[in-house]
Amino acid sequence: MRNYRVTGPVDVPPEVLAAMTTPVMSHRSAAFRTLLRRVSHGLGPLFGTDRDVIVLTCSGTGGLEAAARSVLRPGDRVLSVQIGYFGERFAEIARHAGAQVDVLSAPLGEVVDPAEVAARAGGYDAVLLTHNETSTGVLGPLRAWSEAVRSAGDALLLVDVVSSLAAAEIAFDELGIDVAVGVTQKALACPPGLALVAVSERALRHAGRPGSGAYYLDLVAAADAARSGTTTWTPAMPQLFALDAALDAVEREGVAAVRARHEQTALTCREALATHGLQVVPRAELCSPTVTAVRLPGGDAEQLRDRLASEFDVWVSSGRAAWRHDVLRIGHMGPVAPAQVQAAVESIAALARPPAPAAPVRRGRSTPSTRVVEHAAELGPGWDELCSKVDAVLYQQLPFVRAYEAHPVAAVTANRYVEIRDGADHADLRAAAPLYRQADPLGLLGLAPGQEALLSAMWHCPDTRVLARDTASLDPLVEAIAGQADALGCPLFGFVNVEADSPAVPLLVERGLHRRELVPRWLLETAEYPDPESYVSRLRKPVRHELRRQLRRAAEQGVSTVEHGPDHPQLVELLRLVAATAARAGSPRYYDPDRLAGMLRQVGPACRLLEIVSASGETLGVGVCFQERDRLQYWAAGYVRDRADLTFSPYWALWWAVLELGWSAGVKVVECGRLNERFKIRMGLRPQPLVALMSRP
Repeated sequence: MRNYRVTGPVDVPPEVLAAMTTPVMSHRSAAFRTLLRRVSHGLGPLFGTDRDVIVLTCSGTGGLEAAARSVLRPGDRVLSVQIGYFGERFAEIARHAGAQVDVLSAPLGEVVDPAEVAARAGGYDAVLLTHNETSTGVLGPLRAWSEAVRSAGDALLLVDVVSSLAAAEIAFDELGIDVAVGVTQKALACPPGLALVAVSERALRHAGRPGSGAYYLDLVAAADAARSGTTTWTPAMPQLFALDAALDAVEREGVAAVRARHEQTALTCREALATHGLQVVPRAELCSPTVTAVRLPGGDAEQLRDRLASEFDVWVSSGRAAWRHDVLRIGHMGPVAPAQVQAAVESIAALARPPAPAAPVRRGRSTPSTRVVEHAAELGPGWDELCSKVDAVLYQQLPFVRAYEAHPVAAVTANRYVEIRDGADHADLRAAAPLYRQADPLGLLGLAPGQEALLSAMWHCPDTRVLARDTASLDPLVEAIAGQADALGCPLFGFVNVEADSPAVPLLVERGLHRRELVPRWLLETAEYPDPESYVSRLRKPVRHELRRQLRRAAEQGVSTVEHGPDHPQLVELLRLVAATAARAGSPRYYDPDRLAGMLRQVGPACRLLEIVSASGETLGVGVCFQERDRLQYWAAGYVRDRADLTFSPYWALWWAVLELGWSAGVKVVECGRLNERFKIRMGLRPQPLVALMSRP
């Protein structure tokens, strides 16, 4: 018998399915008005509101877009409080509505401290919250967050309650929430197809302002219709009948009892996992009542998910993004029997195996020597020759390594440099690794808050190599890194930002390291485009027209591009724009202007800065590049945005300046980092998958 424990849509009880066979009726009839008022009345206690709850025929994403499109206007300042994938999606929806979105995020499995929310929320037009983050199994502190927002100012409060509605308290009226968006197919255990939206009077006033707004998803029109007992447009009638039946069951059981049941089922799931020695990822006080995230000891979550379905008829969800390979998510929404959850856990435990022991170290015919130093100045000869042999980028070459040690732009608590040498006099450098004890600022390794790993190389260098001449050199290299990790008290060690198709990847997996997918870097093979016109002509027609329009408008406004070296006297001022842009995009604070300036100056001529300058001499954009013989690394950028006096985007102008630098330097490849994927796809770049090779905890 199927045990369907995915994170939604969930199994629908037979009586709710049966209600969908009710004959349809006109949505303008008296019978329909009675039905809709009954549904709205039944939803009120679940949201914690006395107001009419709006029913929209769309998905939950449609409901979130209704909130953003109706309430926000282009240029509104929005703070997105993110604890996972669905918080990121809500922010993206707001950006599509024209809002300027700043991000306040927590590592995966954690929540943003309400004190941080209170410190940041002042001055914003709206704040976006995700109550229950399905991607991580975390229930956010909605009450504390709401109080923090209210203490900081009068921002509108827009909340995603998609996977918490009916399973956790929302208290819409009490907390002063302005828009809350839920759905039918989660804890209400109905078929998908309806978004359920509670809207405050204040939000409706904002939604009534002139501006772009929405048409089909207009909350003002929907609220007016709801007050008269109908819907703006033709609704999904069978889904409404099903929702009516489900709300009748909730009323019979009682709202408090429904929430308590979800909490108890979630506890049953966590206790069963603990019995089998399986790790629930979030801390107990953060755990969701609807989804439990469990980390597998041996990884391969997607493969195990498929085996659960085929061998046990147990259906669960795998993790998202950085958790895709080693986390499973167990859904327990709606009227789930504890025995169903326990059976699912038993099946997971039956298939999950402890990790295989690391392969024994295999040494070459001659015993290599291992040397470890704490300062790059102490490194012996041959380092850059080794980098050239394995085609390592600038980030691992001695000038950059020494500059980074002197001016670390990210937080590291220890530097170690490993050399593996061979030959009669041990002069032949066979393998090496610059190592840094550092945290996981992008949340891709699943480290606990405050936990550090010993990693090679730096997180913010999106393309590195494993510095080893041959297979035999890998064994002593991994052994040496493991020894340093143990000496420094790091439970995890490994390599990050390695090309997924590198020959070293399967060899390191054979040696007991665990492969984890990371966000990709992006490449443009400039060798395919000998000149600007050949590049532009191969872009898709609308992109080609837009690029030409952007460049024409920039020229009409007298904009120019100036190239600088790292000795530029205004270097720190230029880098302040880079730091501000990174903070606006929600990136970790890599780019402290003073430290970054010191590092770039020490790197020397390989560093090139591109400045986009207005006719009046104002800096509109800054690009930091590293120029090598065959490639140009477009490493960081800063630019102004949403300026009414600019008829073009400095971001587009920067990209063109980078390409022109690449053509003039004769490089074969332009490489970029991880942000703005949509733009990079439009500009013809392709993703280069990156992985981490990590020890197992």
